Amino acid sequence: MRRSLIGLLTVVAVSALLFTTGCERSSVLRVVSINGGNSIQSDLADFFTYFDKVDSEWITITQSPADSVEIQMQYVEIGAGLPTWTPYEAIINKARIKYEGNDPSAPYDEAVVNMTAYVLADQANKKTTKFWMTVASSAWKAKYYPSDDYDPTTVELEDNVKATITFSGWDSVALRTVEAKGTLQIEFGNFYDDPTKFGK
Repeated sequence: MRRSLIGLLTVVAVSALLFTTGCERSSVLRVVSINGGNSIQSDLADFFTYFDKVDSEWITITQSPADSVEIQMQYVEIGAGLPTWTPYEAIINKARIKYEGNDPSAPYDEAVVNMTAYVLADQANKKTTKFWMTVASSAWKAKYYPSDDYDPTTVELEDNVKATITFSGWDSVALRTVEAKGTLQIEFGNFYDDPTKFGK
């Protein structure tokens, strides 16, 4: 009876150890922050004015600049506890961006950003990796808000959009897929420009 009880307790202890170890080895990829947790103002029309000496006239050039922000991510992966020449890291190769504006009847197209970012694993859950990515391309913005529709002297707020960014990729050693999500508020509008300088 006593031996049976000891055997049973041993089985339970081993099972618990395997279960705990399995939980620790599972990969955890998360978005720590996007743009430091702050919203951004996306200028839909950037104006630049210069004097053409040949034709003796003022020329105005308009462009719709792309918007990029800093991404901070973390990958917690303890691994199998075995030595390896290759460090565990999450390789991010794609980001899908879903835009939700104030008018549900006029949805925005989802954007897919092909990219390459390496998020080094950290068992202690302390280290993070930072990189930059485009969250609103010039082509995407021009599709919904043509820059020619605006005037350099006016300020117009078009929409306050919630952008949900889903990062996906795989673990470099275990080859399992990884995914993480984060959100960013974007104010799309025509904001003040210094006509003598692009992007100001």
